[in-house]
Amino acid sequence: MPGIDRQIVVPCPRMHRSRKSPLLLRRQSGAFAVMTGVLIVIILGVCGLAIDLSRMYNRKVELQTAADAIAIAAAKELDGTDTGVTRALASAAQMASRHFYAYNLERVEWLNDAIRFGATPYGTTWLDETAAKQPSNAANLFYVRVDTSRLSSQHSDVGIFFAGVLPSVGSTAHIGSVATAGRSSINVMPLAVCAMSDTPGQARGTELVEYGFRRGVSYNLMQLNPRNDSKGANYLINPVTLPGTTGVSVMSRMDVVRPFVCTGTLAIPTLAGGNITVESDFPLSSVYQQLNSRFDSYTAPCVSTTAPPDTNVKEYIYSSEFPWMNSQPTSQAAETRTRASPKQLLTVADLPTDEIPGTTTGGMYGPLWVYAQAVVKDGKYVSGTAEPTSGYTKFAATDWPTLYTPGDQKVKSGFSYQATPYKLIKKPSPSGLKGIADRRILNVPLLRCPVGSGSPATAEVMAIAKFFMTVSATESNLYAEFVGLAPPKALGGQVELYP
Repeated sequence: MPGIDRQIVVPCPRMHRSRKSPLLLRRQSGAFAVMTGVLIVIILGVCGLAIDLSRMYNRKVELQTAADAIAIAAAKELDGTDTGVTRALASAAQMASRHFYAYNLERVEWLNDAIRFGATPYGTTWLDETAAKQPSNAANLFYVRVDTSRLSSQHSDVGIFFAGVLPSVGSTAHIGSVATAGRSSINVMPLAVCAMSDTPGQARGTELVEYGFRRGVSYNLMQLNPRNDSKGANYLINPVTLPGTTGVSVMSRMDVVRPFVCTGTLAIPTLAGGNITVESDFPLSSVYQQLNSRFDSYTAPCVSTTAPPDTNVKEYIYSSEFPWMNSQPTSQAAETRTRASPKQLLTVADLPTDEIPGTTTGGMYGPLWVYAQAVVKDGKYVSGTAEPTSGYTKFAATDWPTLYTPGDQKVKSGFSYQATPYKLIKKPSPSGLKGIADRRILNVPLLRCPVGSGSPATAEVMAIAKFFMTVSATESNLYAEFVGLAPPKALGGQVELYP
């Protein structure tokens, strides 16, 4: 009606709640309980499996780490001799004692049955301890294989606690690791010269002469030939061809040769086991700059990281660095001489005493004992065995007059000479590069000459001589003092793991 307020009431919709029967609720609750129980079992199983797998993985890593270290340590000792095999076994045992397994709770217990020796890293023939120690076998063995599954079972057995509930899974997992290691190089120059004599050690009076070379005497390695007097006999070694096989020519591939001249190595594990591949006339004019990396002088591809300088880069120049010599040297090495019978190109120091001309002076012998002294051939020298650690008996400078005819070479009055200059008069690397002692020593194979015909040819290595570079090399001259023979163990190059 007019004038009368009206209230309009809008009814709210009723909120309806679903109601389930108690029976249905009980059924759903039971389903969730069953599903939860199943999920808990699955989750626990997965977690348990993860724990088992992690324990197996950890054991695998522990054993692989140990196997790698043991293999490398053993391989470093192999030098082609049965004593090298013995040292390898001892080194393997020592390295094993430093490793643990089972979360560092158990020490590795070494057994020699876990190591084998081979001639190649990928060969199928691996010799046990007994066979490897036979000298005829040891000469070619430079690789080892370590198999931890050959150790006692506690090393490889890992208990399975959770995964064992699965079908076909036992209660124990057997974990083993294998590592193969060996030499990838040898510390020998790709330069070879002829042995001046086929005799390993002979007496010149009481002085020891090794394959025709006298310790403490400098030679021009480009001007020696025991079979001819026309020119020097020197050779380029194929740096990547194994002994016993004939390689291709590398004379035109200085890009291949120069890196090996820089480092003083060959990319083979040994020079034993057969003749090596060589080519006549070592290309000194193409590689002399790489030789001089030892004096802190760098030309590509030499770099200091792989071809560091010597700790002492001083050059011992014949005309200025030997004031203590009574008769001053007349050249950088013993002067070259020729013999008519037998026909030879050698030095005045190598002539038989009764063939030394009366016009000879002490200075013609060149600088003496820059690195090494002459040694006596006495009871310390045993043919066929390495020089003892203490070295051979050395002559004194007072013996110069009797060693180097005509006897006028001696220590000048007012001067003293007590040790070799390399050890006393030094010059560190001017560039500040960290050097390595004795980098100036070149390990040079001595060949049985004459070498077979053809190019390339094959040649027999009689020994490895150590020659100390007294001065930097030039395009035509390589002056170096003979300082002895290199024992096989000293030639070991880089050792690496093989997949």
